[in-house]
Parts: sequence; C-alpha cells; structure tokens
Amino acid sequence: MKAFFVLKQLDGAPGTFQVLPFGQIDIEGEPPAFLDAESMDSIIAYFERRGNRMVIDYEHQTLKDVQAPASGWITRFINKAEEGLWAVVEWTDRAKTYIANKEYLYFSPVFWVRAKDRQVVAIKNIALTNDPKLNHLRPIIAKLAWSNEPETIKKGEDVMLKKLKKMFKLAEDAGEEKVVEAVEALVAKNTDLEKAAKDKPDLVVACKGVLDALRLGEDADETTVIAAISSLGKTDDVAKELSLQVAKLSKELSEMKQNDLVELALKQGKTSPDELEKWGSELALRDPKQFEMIVLSRPAGSVIPIGQAGIKKDDTKETVDDSVLTVAKMMGVTADDIKQYGQTNL
Repeated sequence: MKAFFVLKQLDGAPGTFQVLPFGQIDIEGEPPAFLDAESMDSIIAYFERRGNRMVIDYEHQTLKDVQAPASGWITRFINKAEEGLWAVVEWTDRAKTYIANKEYLYFSPVFWVRAKDRQVVAIKNIALTNDPKLNHLRPIIAKLAWSNEPETIKKGEDVMLKKLKKMFKLAEDAGEEKVVEAVEALVAKNTDLEKAAKDKPDLVVACKGVLDALRLGEDADETTVIAAISSLGKTDDVAKELSLQVAKLSKELSEMKQNDLVELALKQGKTSPDELEKWGSELALRDPKQFEMIVLSRPAGSVIPIGQAGIKKDDTKETVDDSVLTVAKMMGVTADDIKQYGQTNL
C-alpha cells in the first residue's frame, strides 16, 4: 500500500530516524525482504558485537573505495516493535545543514538477508541519498507517516464528522470545534452521572423516558417506580378478564338471538326441524341477518303447516310451580288438573 508522509521542518536534523519498517520491505527490482522481532534482535546483536559506531556516508562512497566522509555516526539501534528498527545518530554539521534544508531527504541502508526466508539479519552501513532502492521509504525528517492516500483519509474524516453532527443534532455547517465541544460535554455529563450513581446508588432509578411513560416526576424513588410498573401488570390482568367477560356475553347474546329466530321461523312454518339441523341453526348463530333474508322472508306455512312444526315441549313446564299449586289447592284444583289443562306462570 502506498504511504503518504507529511514533512515538517525540524530544528536541525533529527537525533533518531526509522531505518527499516516492520514487516515487508519493498526493494525496487528485487524480491521483498522482511523485518520481524527476530530480525531486529539479530541486527542489534551484530552491531553490539562489532562494538563500533556505524558510519552514515554520502551516496555509498564507503563501498566505492574512494574518499568517503561521514555525514553521521549511528551510536545504537532501537527495537520499536511494530514501529520498526530505529537508529540513534550524531550528525556532522554539514549533514545537519543538508538535512535541515531538505537537500538530502532519504537514506539507503546496506543490509544482509537470509536466503531461506529473506529476513534481514544485519546492517553494514547507511548512506544519505536522494535515490534510495527501497520503496515507500520514510524520509529522515518525516514527522508523520500515514498508511493511506491523503484524499482517502480526508474523505473518511468528513464522513465521520457528518455522522457525529447528525448524532449530536448539530447544524450541517458546524465546524470541527463544535463537534469536539459536543463530545466533551457528553463525556462530562456521563462523568457526573457515574459520580452521582457512585455517591448515591439509589438516586438514579430510571431514565427520563421511563419516568415520562409512567407519568412520574424526575425525583421518583425506586419504590414508586417499582409500584408503578407492578400496577401495569395488574391492569393487564383486569383488561384480560374484562375481555373474556365481553366475549362470553357476546356469545350468549348470539345464542339468544339464534333461539329467537329459530323459534319464530318454526312457529310461522317457514322452516323445519330437519332443515334447522342441517344448516339453519348454524346460520342463525353465525349470520342472523342472512338467516332472516333466507328463512324469515319465506311466506308463512311455506315449509310446514303452521302449528305442526313439531316443537318439543319444554319439560320444565311439566313441573307445577309451588306458588301456583298452593293457589290451586285453595280453589280445589289438583296438580294433575294443572298438568292436563296447563298453567299460566304469573
């Protein structure tokens, strides 16, 4: 992935710089090399075994058997884990001027790699150069190093700012400082709530939304909130019981309506017991209006002669009421007489 660096002018050349990045090292025209924790330990061990300061020359002149003045001397290497291998260096005055003026921006390490896995195992020396063989090399005076293209990063930042503005209900043209203020205010509020909860555990018993739904004030204590919630369950039970009672009454009313319609149709000879058994009774219960349209709209006596509908007598009417029997005895009428000739319930 291409790296993008923001360079910042320093006061002279830096005292440390990254020599090799951690992980894959891209080499122009050659297979990549690799740097891991073992590699850095090996490089540092080699440097310490030699016991000499390592030269940083100009344009690899040390390798060319010519006069090779130093631009600086490495006094030690530092293993910075995933930040890679760094060097502590003492620059010459001339090199400091070159680097500070950005006349020399890059460097080029000369190192050995292990054949079997291309791991870097030692560094021979380093040269100042503006034409390094390593790709994506971090400049000596690079203040920041980013792993993506600047436009991609800016786009990501813009998307995040837009989301934060929406979250905090800020105006679309609100600047970054407004977003920061909103975040800081939220952090401060959460800190206050945590402190209050710690100092007075019973102070916050429910959020404002719950209290509003229960129609309670913000100062409602735990007992009040629990009682309000418990009452909701009881209200549900009462509503369920009322619903069952309404359903029961509706069924009873439908059955009463059915009986009235069926009895009227039989009395007027507009239906027969057989028809009622097959579909009439069910229709009178399910759809009384349809029963009226189909059955009760028939002419009287059109199905069976009036008075011959075969309505079963109500067995309960065979029993003589006690009050009627008492009056009958006073008038000399027996219970058998009442059964034979009938009674009128008062």
